[in-house]
Amino acid sequence: MTPEIKRPKISIVTPSLNQGRFLQKCLDSVAAQNWPDLEHFVIDGGSTDNTLDILEQNRSKLAEFISEPDKGAADAINKGFAKCTGDIVAWLNADDFYLPGALQKVAEAWGANPDAGFWFGNGLRVDETGKTKSVFNARPIVYNHRALVEGLDYILQPATFMNGQILERAGGLNPALRWSFDWDLWIRLARLALPATIDQPLAASREWESTLTAGGGFRRAEELRLMAESHSGKPMTHGALCYWLDTLTGMMRSNPAAFQNRTLKAARQLWSAVQVDMQRLHVDASGMPNQAGGVADFVVGVDLYPLNPGTSGGIVPWVQGVLREMVKLYPNDRVILFHRPGRPPLNIDGANVQFVPLSENPASFYKEMTSRCEEAGVSAVVRSYPQEHHPDYPFERQIFVIPDLQHEYFPDFFSRPVLAARRRAFADALARGGAIATMTEHSRSTVLDNPWTASQDVFLMPAALPEELRGEPATGALPEQVKAFKRFFYMPANLWPHKNHRRLFEAFRRALPNLPPKTGLVLTGSPEGLEEALKGYEDLPILHLGFIPHEQVGALFRDTEALVYFSLFEGFGIPLLEAFRHKTPVLCSNSASLPEVGGDAVLSCDPTDVDAMANLMTRIVSEDGLRESLSAKAAARLAAYDWETPAHSLHAALKRRAQSETPSPVPVRPLPLISIVMPTRNHGHFIRESIDSVLDQTYGNVELVVMDGASTDNTVEILKSYGERIRWVSEPDQGQADAINKGMKLVGGDILAYLNSDDILLPGALEKVVRYLKSHPECDLVYGDADYIDKDGNVTGKYATADFSFERLMHDCCICQPAAFWRRRIADRTGPFDASLQTAMDYEFWLRMAATGGIIRHHPEKLAQSRLHEDAKTLAMRGKIFEEVFKICRQHGGYVSLSYYLGLWHYRIYETSETGMKLRRFAPRLYYPPAMVHFTAQMWRLGQMKSSRQQISRTTFNVIDRRLPLVSAAIRKAWRRSTFLRNSIR
Repeated sequence: MTPEIKRPKISIVTPSLNQGRFLQKCLDSVAAQNWPDLEHFVIDGGSTDNTLDILEQNRSKLAEFISEPDKGAADAINKGFAKCTGDIVAWLNADDFYLPGALQKVAEAWGANPDAGFWFGNGLRVDETGKTKSVFNARPIVYNHRALVEGLDYILQPATFMNGQILERAGGLNPALRWSFDWDLWIRLARLALPATIDQPLAASREWESTLTAGGGFRRAEELRLMAESHSGKPMTHGALCYWLDTLTGMMRSNPAAFQNRTLKAARQLWSAVQVDMQRLHVDASGMPNQAGGVADFVVGVDLYPLNPGTSGGIVPWVQGVLREMVKLYPNDRVILFHRPGRPPLNIDGANVQFVPLSENPASFYKEMTSRCEEAGVSAVVRSYPQEHHPDYPFERQIFVIPDLQHEYFPDFFSRPVLAARRRAFADALARGGAIATMTEHSRSTVLDNPWTASQDVFLMPAALPEELRGEPATGALPEQVKAFKRFFYMPANLWPHKNHRRLFEAFRRALPNLPPKTGLVLTGSPEGLEEALKGYEDLPILHLGFIPHEQVGALFRDTEALVYFSLFEGFGIPLLEAFRHKTPVLCSNSASLPEVGGDAVLSCDPTDVDAMANLMTRIVSEDGLRESLSAKAAARLAAYDWETPAHSLHAALKRRAQSETPSPVPVRPLPLISIVMPTRNHGHFIRESIDSVLDQTYGNVELVVMDGASTDNTVEILKSYGERIRWVSEPDQGQADAINKGMKLVGGDILAYLNSDDILLPGALEKVVRYLKSHPECDLVYGDADYIDKDGNVTGKYATADFSFERLMHDCCICQPAAFWRRRIADRTGPFDASLQTAMDYEFWLRMAATGGIIRHHPEKLAQSRLHEDAKTLAMRGKIFEEVFKICRQHGGYVSLSYYLGLWHYRIYETSETGMKLRRFAPRLYYPPAMVHFTAQMWRLGQMKSSRQQISRTTFNVIDRRLPLVSAAIRKAWRRSTFLRNSIR
């Protein structure tokens, strides 16, 4: 007995032109469905046969019929669509018919999946008399998006039913198409919402010589090729080539006198070869998708480039556990895991799982990943950790896995280059990613509160106990070295600063006098950094075992007095679950996510309070009943976390992202306020033009604050003349940077800038800036192009802007200050302008912003004009400029570029004396030797300092990484494998 379901309203459109001999069969097949909530429209193109008589006879069965000339079948069907009000909409050609029970089956499919873009099933091919010729598809009905886009229309049109709401969004059929309008619509619908299949016969398609698809020849083949090209971006797809060759061989067979037998044979051989090649799309020789060939309900790509077992920490078992479960729960999905060369970082088994090794170089890796995703028809991508490189794949269909934002809470735990790279990578993920997967409510709240987060799809994907750690360890599994202790505490973690080992060691020292004899502290994980961590604590009974087998880890948890996990910051804390599995007491931090995971089954304290940590270690071995009390609560905490829940959550997110053609919806906000600060002193002859260039902008939401340094010319009178159109302050200051900083405290904009009172904003500049920042939410600062102008406003040259990289900015200031705009969030992180600088405060601000992880982009449109005149600082203070530039380049980049040494010596030799220009004519390259000697001396000196070696090494590697990917790949591999290399640079 069929279960009761909510009955959808169904709308059917039948286009017809002189199909009277078939029309009654079509109408009867609809009426025989006995569907209670049905509307059937017939759109006739002005038939001259008996069509109108038949329609009159069936008027009571129809919602409406019209008969008038139209512009073709697609136009007629669209007329019918405009009348439809059903939840489900379909069209049934006048020479086709439904099979019994078809609408009931469609309604059941709708009830099971009401959000599908369309539902399609199987059917029959019948001849002109209605006699069955064959089943349309002898295989199970499956959906293969790539095959459809590549030009294979395996969907039987009369057996296809569309979601009325999705159809309205898609916009109906394209009337410019004659033979492929249905195919084109299926692709557009599928991009809005995934279709669903009905593996049952629903309709019969009548195939005879006068049907639309029976003719057309090469015109039809070319339309199919162009349609496939419009969706795939490829001028010739597998499917389009098959139709073209089929048309060609058919034409040759029908005209044998025009072609030699060997020509026809060659064409047939090519046709056969293409059919074999076509099967890489997981279709059979007839073009039908087949499950045995690997067709999946859903194709997921997983980026494993960032992961390294051991050194990547807990993210590896977390991602592995979720994916393992998802593979089991959704066996009809295909999961493709892309990893670096060598052994994959995850161990996942499944017939639907494929590991694909790609390049070691990240740029090459993601380029290869892009093409592999396109070939496989990947629906959505899981990014296992934020990276600065990305596949050329829509960000709205990427899910980024982010366990926590530890680097924002403890930035001092990271070297400056590592922190900057991490911030840029996370900013990209948070601002552009379609969805963010994180581990706990704590980490989710920190992600949502982060000013870079634009995605509204931030969902929980908690961890659980890894499969490898669920077994019961053997009696003799405890490592031999540990048996030297009668009791021991256990800390399983890499020696990263946030794991708080040094405070743990101090707490252990303070607790030891109150602990039983031969109590030790056992550590596992990467031994990298152990010598440094143990300095001052070499006398303590501390044992580091390094990486050990899972069974030995289980034995340590089973036999330890307690897990001691006083981490300063955790996105989750999987070791707590490992302890709960063995009913081991847990002593941990009361911060970040650990209270959420541990609940009432742990003892916790402030991880910076060493005495409190020592007290907990003492209590757990001496207080009666405490161990038993904690152990009794452990099972309930462990049961709160399983892999099935996060696997379903990830799969649901993948489905959401796969159906998204646009970024995640964000709340509608008013136009952002742009705040511009204008520092000035005695620039009355220029300032009006500068102010007007701001006030005359077509962008309306802008505020201008003028900070006047107590001018003695007519500046104040000019400022007063603007009334309330601007704000201004006139008072002594300590220089330009001080004036800018004071002005920035007065403004409230989301986008900030400063404009000197002799520079100009070009018309439309602010609209261009807002448009760019809106389309690049990850960008912190955008700068455009600019011209130099003289005192009279005449263009004298173009500012030497360039695409941004940190190395390029170190070479010279490629950012033109009046054409630069930045977000408040990055200003809050970067801090104010350096008021100790007189000439290069903007350059220092850009370098500081970049060095701390700001994302800076060049937008190649002219936004401003920079005025050079006799009293401009950039002309009048050349010596001071070099002094400040050398200082700030050493401060933020660790070195000074050769270009500045050349400029300095050019200035010293040619520009500081009256005879310099004469000397330049006779010896134009005289400055080169002293500049090279000076630069070489710098490099030798820097080579003696470890901190400078780090910065120079990174800078050099970044250049190699962009220009020599094979060399950079070898360096990366050596770096990962060699502890010596990492320690020598760090």
